[in-house]
Amino acid sequence: MKKKKRIKDGNVIQFPGTLGHLEREGQAALEEKRFGDAIRLYTEALRFETDRVEELKMALLIAYHESESYDEGIQLSRGMLHAGEGHYFDVLDLHVLMLIQKKCYQEVGDTLGVLLEEGLPPDRYEHFAHLKALADRMSTKQNSPAAVLFKQEDTMQDKMMKLAELASPGASPYEKELIMMLANTKEHPFVQSMSLGLLREIGTAQNVTVRKFHFEKEVIPVLTDEVFSRPFYKETSAHLDQTIGQENPVLFEQAIELIKQQLFLMHPFDPEVEPSVWANAAVLHIESLYRSVSDLSNIDPEIGKALSFMKELDEILSF
Repeated sequence: MKKKKRIKDGNVIQFPGTLGHLEREGQAALEEKRFGDAIRLYTEALRFETDRVEELKMALLIAYHESESYDEGIQLSRGMLHAGEGHYFDVLDLHVLMLIQKKCYQEVGDTLGVLLEEGLPPDRYEHFAHLKALADRMSTKQNSPAAVLFKQEDTMQDKMMKLAELASPGASPYEKELIMMLANTKEHPFVQSMSLGLLREIGTAQNVTVRKFHFEKEVIPVLTDEVFSRPFYKETSAHLDQTIGQENPVLFEQAIELIKQQLFLMHPFDPEVEPSVWANAAVLHIESLYRSVSDLSNIDPEIGKALSFMKELDEILSF
């Protein structure tokens, strides 16, 4: 009876069937999308001498790609391409896809450019030509200077003019700059509100931080309401209509206009009082501009709070 051979690899002794077991387990892990296990099993299998090195490396390469282990995958595929291991175009395809994921667009363009000039099989040409065109576009975009909307010397009026001239699609290149403005407490609140409106129009769907006055919160611009669609404005204007709409239409229009300016300045925040309180304070504020108002020390504390904040808004609106 013949003794079973043991194959020694370094300090590791491979018993008959070990390599096959590792390969089978690796294949199962790959099919079940347990890519970490597949990488471990195929790496272990490659420690042994075998005539299936190319097949094992290809399986390992797929596991690297699927697990998004792009650095390891690129290193392996580059070695395989240089050594002529595996099916060349299959290895090249994974190599290029991982380079694109790593944003190595110039390398992809250079590599595929040479191959396309030398000639590729008809069934491969269109695919790799498409990848090269994609890499070239992304490389151009990557190397282009970032779009800058505002200059350091721009005044607040300059910024308002630039924002007003931007149609919603035209604002897309400046998305990052507009987002940064929302979190900058040194930026004018009016400019911030215009920026938020543009971000909503271009469909910005990420969480962004808005800081103005003493307020701060995170919003998703595309999900924010327009200023005058918000419940606070609707309730405030309804209260004014009920109280002075018929009795004093001129004062009503003045109060509505003032509140529109105030709420636009505050957007996406609402005053920290009830809509009816804000409406009454707005009327009192307008009346105080035209005539002497009786002693304000006896007014409702909430109206006093609103009037105090309105004075702060007045100073900002008088730019």
